[in-house]
Amino acid sequence: MKKFISLVLLTLLMTLCQTIFAQVNSGVMPKSAVAQLSESVVPQYDVATPDLNKLQAKADASIKNGTPLRVAVVMPLQLSTDNAGLWERTADGHDIWRLKLHNTNALGCCVLFDNFALPEGAQFFAYNNDKSLIYGPYTKDDNPSGEGYSSGLFAEGDVTLEYVSPKNQFGQTESPNITIAGYTYFYRSEGLPDLRVKDSKDGDTGYGASQSCMINVNCSEGDNWRIQQKGVGRMLGYVVDDGQLGAGWCSGTLINNTMGDGTAYFLSANHCSDGSPANYYNYFEIYFHYECPYCTCNSEPGMITYTGVTKIANSPISGGSDFLLLKLKNTNWSKLKNDGLVLNGWSKAASASSSGVSIHHPAGDVKKISTYTQSLTSGTFNGGANNAYWVVPWAHTTHGTSVTEGGSSGSPLFNNNGLVVGTLTGGSSSCTYISGREYYGKMSYHWVSNGSTDDKRLQPWLDPVPLSQNTCNYLDLSGSFYAIPAAHIFPAGTSTYTYLVFSNQPWTLSYQNDHSWFTVNTESGYGDGAIQVNCQPNTTSTTRRCNMTLTKTDGTTFQLVVKQEASTGVTVIPEEQFSVYPNPAHNEINIESAEHFISKVEIIDMLGKVVYSYDCNGANSLTLPVSQLDNAMYLMRLTTDRNEVVYKKLTKN
Repeated sequence: MKKFISLVLLTLLMTLCQTIFAQVNSGVMPKSAVAQLSESVVPQYDVATPDLNKLQAKADASIKNGTPLRVAVVMPLQLSTDNAGLWERTADGHDIWRLKLHNTNALGCCVLFDNFALPEGAQFFAYNNDKSLIYGPYTKDDNPSGEGYSSGLFAEGDVTLEYVSPKNQFGQTESPNITIAGYTYFYRSEGLPDLRVKDSKDGDTGYGASQSCMINVNCSEGDNWRIQQKGVGRMLGYVVDDGQLGAGWCSGTLINNTMGDGTAYFLSANHCSDGSPANYYNYFEIYFHYECPYCTCNSEPGMITYTGVTKIANSPISGGSDFLLLKLKNTNWSKLKNDGLVLNGWSKAASASSSGVSIHHPAGDVKKISTYTQSLTSGTFNGGANNAYWVVPWAHTTHGTSVTEGGSSGSPLFNNNGLVVGTLTGGSSSCTYISGREYYGKMSYHWVSNGSTDDKRLQPWLDPVPLSQNTCNYLDLSGSFYAIPAAHIFPAGTSTYTYLVFSNQPWTLSYQNDHSWFTVNTESGYGDGAIQVNCQPNTTSTTRRCNMTLTKTDGTTFQLVVKQEASTGVTVIPEEQFSVYPNPAHNEINIESAEHFISKVEIIDMLGKVVYSYDCNGANSLTLPVSQLDNAMYLMRLTTDRNEVVYKKLTKN
């Protein structure tokens, strides 16, 4: 997650330090400035200028026709701390590397790293010429995998990169692995930060870049959508067009799943990443809370930035419904909670909603809201699947008629119950043509209709148990009553799992069906607490399930599910007969047993999906890589050469 500080807004930040900025701003100056190292000696690398006329013409033609709002192109680079920049040592024993990237014509930029592995204790900064905008310090915790990363977004063509080693560590085993893959050259100004204080606001950058009829989400039109707006973000994604890699603005939303486990899924439109190489998903940036605090803005709002996503599932426009399901990297539900974010709920029902809103970031601008008051109708977007889209007419509200524009793509369409029913592909509305219609890919079509494999459907990810329900409520991680997770799948053997309860009142637990096959450590509590569930072995061929209800003293309820897999006919042996270390693990794990030979290792995530499988051919000791796994809790299933099974918990960090 990005750390960000704008020095020209320092006074404002100090007054707001207990709100949004407390989670993302450090205020730490780069070590070179503290040590008063000369800036004139920093080597400058001049980035080439692309064919701007060609890029601008293509960007103008692409807006709202099923493509993102293109604003930038990637200029490939092959630079590193070994072949570029300058190393210096400070008087107090820190080694510092600096390099300046420069282009006079660029309206903005960010730097892309294909390796960004920082040693423990090291820091990294990126800042502009006058240090009015400083990103950092980044540490190992910001990108534990060491894979691709992005510097952060600048509203000019110059950026200085600075690496600060742990004291007296340069040249040792823990030296950095930092390689620069590209420079994202912004030839359009939409979405770039505007940090001017004294100059008049021109609307080209930062807040106010969208069309004049757009209504800010914190106007009265958003009064009934305060929960939902906390899950919507803008996305800087990467796409390929005619063999050239570029970047563009889209919108999307965090989305809940029926497990209610806080998995950071982000739902948008597939055309926002069409053709993007797999490693470029590490550079996607998603910005939350970028909105005017009131119905109007008088200064550039703050925001929270998440860097890096994993592509989970998608469907193209051609023959499909144009959805993209991502998962945020380097985060968990606890971080989302601390950042005040909501995982929005959804409905996969095919029935048309009579009213609702779309919340979006047109032109990369601050968050806006558009309202519909007529029932949705079915339609077909150009080249898309037949009747796979909701057709939306916008309504006049208190502050006018808000529509959508380039940059709104992927934004969620909410029904009158506050649930996501579609994602924006494109359309014809504008401030001068408010009667135009917009096309949103249907959740009901995204669900299972785009293909037979998991990577073409939403259902395996948003309802993995499955609970087979048409709707899923939002999960407000800053709310006053919920549990993490809402459901859990237990293996057939003896197993234990803990549900975390968050409540501002006393609560009790009740059961809706047979629960004789498991015990809990408590059936009541006050405030935050935990319910530990202990399952007995399931020796039958039938899956077992129990629905439970948490009830607060004011009558508010929250549903929990305990589900246990059926027996596969194999013997479950005690986990103590195997040793797994280190645990938590980072790069690799060791598995050993003095009594058993292992024939297969499977690592299962909390949704019950096998995310890693390895056939061992009867080894009693082996080492396996785990760096490719997301940081999370897992269940490891070890099968012996005698078809015995043991389950071990594993934490990856």
